[in-house]
Amino acid sequence: MLEIHGYGGCAPCALLSMGERLEFQPGWSIARLAEEFGMDRRTATKRLREAGIPPMGKRGGHDVYRLRDAAAALVDLASIPGSEQGIVDPRDLPPMERRAYFQSENERLKVETTLGTLVPAAEVESDMAHLVKQVTQTLETLPDVLERDCALSPEQVVRVQQSCDELRQSMYDAVMGTDPEDVRDSA
Repeated sequence: MLEIHGYGGCAPCALLSMGERLEFQPGWSIARLAEEFGMDRRTATKRLREAGIPPMGKRGGHDVYRLRDAAAALVDLASIPGSEQGIVDPRDLPPMERRAYFQSENERLKVETTLGTLVPAAEVESDMAHLVKQVTQTLETLPDVLERDCALSPEQVVRVQQSCDELRQSMYDAVMGTDPEDVRDSA
């Protein structure tokens, strides 16, 4: 096995010449864990000790830990409200964090409105009303136009009128959120 001096034992930091082999050594030192989790070494040591995480071995006289064991102790899930379910309810946050959350949400909504990805409900309702009005007017006049321009027989005009009425009713049910099957079952 190759020993690396002057590089803190960090294999990627050392230059190896051709033919030299470096063996992988499992385990994470306290210093490396602390660096990765953004905390002081003393804090990492304290959390590992309090959680009862045993070292998986020693390297250079220092304890090394299995990452999957150490991570749970180093990430303080208990301090994050709602972390058990993975969803944080803003109402459960402390006042300052709640305020920050809602301010950021307001800013997000403003940006989305500016970009055009978020449209006010009144504008959507107005556009939908205009669209429905045009479609309804076309469906009401379609049988007369077909009778006049295509010389449909009275039976054909009645059938077109029935189809238009059915289409209008299904559009109304879709907009109102009613299911025609439920209406028929309750009658």
